[in-house]
Amino acid sequence: MAGVFRRSGKSSDIGGVTMEEYLKILLEQIRCKKACPRIVKEVRDHIEEQAKANQTEWMMDEEEAMKCAIRDMGDPVEAGVALDRIHRPKIAWDIVALMAVVSMISLVIHIVIGIRAGEAQNQVPGGYILHAAVYIGAGFFCMILVYRLDYSIFAGYGKIAAVLFLAFFTLEIFFTGEAIDGSTAYMQLGSIRISLAQLIFLYVPVFGAVLYQYHGSGWAGVFQILLFMFYPVWLAFRMPRINLAFLLLLILSAMFTVAVWKNWFAIPKKIFLTVYWGVLTVFPVVFVFLAVKSTNMILTSYREDRLKAFFGGRYDKYDYVTKTLLDILKNSRILGAGKETVFGNLPDYHKDYILTFLSSYYGIAAACIVCLLVAAVGIRAFQIAFGQGNRLGMIMGAGSSLVLLSNTLLNVMENMGILPRTSTFLPFFSYTGTGMIVSYILMGIVLSVYRYKNILPADGKKKEAKRQCV
Repeated sequence: MAGVFRRSGKSSDIGGVTMEEYLKILLEQIRCKKACPRIVKEVRDHIEEQAKANQTEWMMDEEEAMKCAIRDMGDPVEAGVALDRIHRPKIAWDIVALMAVVSMISLVIHIVIGIRAGEAQNQVPGGYILHAAVYIGAGFFCMILVYRLDYSIFAGYGKIAAVLFLAFFTLEIFFTGEAIDGSTAYMQLGSIRISLAQLIFLYVPVFGAVLYQYHGSGWAGVFQILLFMFYPVWLAFRMPRINLAFLLLLILSAMFTVAVWKNWFAIPKKIFLTVYWGVLTVFPVVFVFLAVKSTNMILTSYREDRLKAFFGGRYDKYDYVTKTLLDILKNSRILGAGKETVFGNLPDYHKDYILTFLSSYYGIAAACIVCLLVAAVGIRAFQIAFGQGNRLGMIMGAGSSLVLLSNTLLNVMENMGILPRTSTFLPFFSYTGTGMIVSYILMGIVLSVYRYKNILPADGKKKEAKRQCV
């Protein structure tokens, strides 16, 4: 900051202006008005610190010390222009370019699949390819739209947004949602079917805003946060989507852990986190044990059979899909088509098992390249989130990144037969309109966080900064 002012020079042009007059002239040079509160606070603090130093070092009276401090700041016009270059919206061009590459590769893959679309969804090739192009195009548009929006609007409305979000899902799951194969994880808008199981991932950044709003609230806030955490997990369980419930629990718990570890709630963090993660570790073990040993107490019969098949290795009897996945993987090559094809053998190879399609059609290397691309997007998103000084941006960006990376990891593990058959999607690639668009929206949130990294106050105290504005 001081370097900016030292370069501005022209102290003789300042004359006898007061600090308020100086700040007014300086702010006239700032094009991004949203950055003005932060700039005012920084400049005012700098002038006041220099004035105190003048009083101490040069034995000046208060008025003279302030005049010298303002004069030392340099010309307000040049200083404002210099600050305007620093405090303006940023674009993460590297991640935008990477997303463009990912989108093009995804479209090419679905064009190839679309040639045999009759086996995918009983569609003519043109229809499948058109839908894929619409999904990808709409997703990319949503990413740019969200990037242009200011994520900090959630700073004061996180809890309200969360309540409305959860109320909507409660209504859809228990009253108006469409039941398919015993699941209410869908909603219908005319001819468009939306997956609630994938749409609910948009709650994750909203939960980040909830954590931000409870900053400094102590134990009372922690117990309320737990309600905002466990209720959506319960909703996922009631869809029923058991894997989604566990995944949401882990993602929200990871975000909560970050907030606790950074002392947002003024509680004994080590003791609390030890107890919390101890309970969280035991819970899934007990759940799986009861699911395997019991009879329809926790899971439906076919889900129990699938789980028992996984742990017992009896894929041929209970889980044909997992057995098929393993057979295709064994017969795949590093490069080129394998000995066994997915066409006519593996359902949903254009959705859940698109990595298996790539392995059998182009080779394992092609599937690995796609995985690395998605992982690169997620890791870069993490870097943006944790490089953000604003607490709200950090926690919302981290949550969005966790959704992308965790779904990628689960999808890879399912395609390799490491996990039992479940419902997953590969962000930006799986032929699921909802999952694809949700993935792009989450990336839009990360880009919005990056866009305002040099504008919003680093400590997240926007009200305090606004009080400093002239």
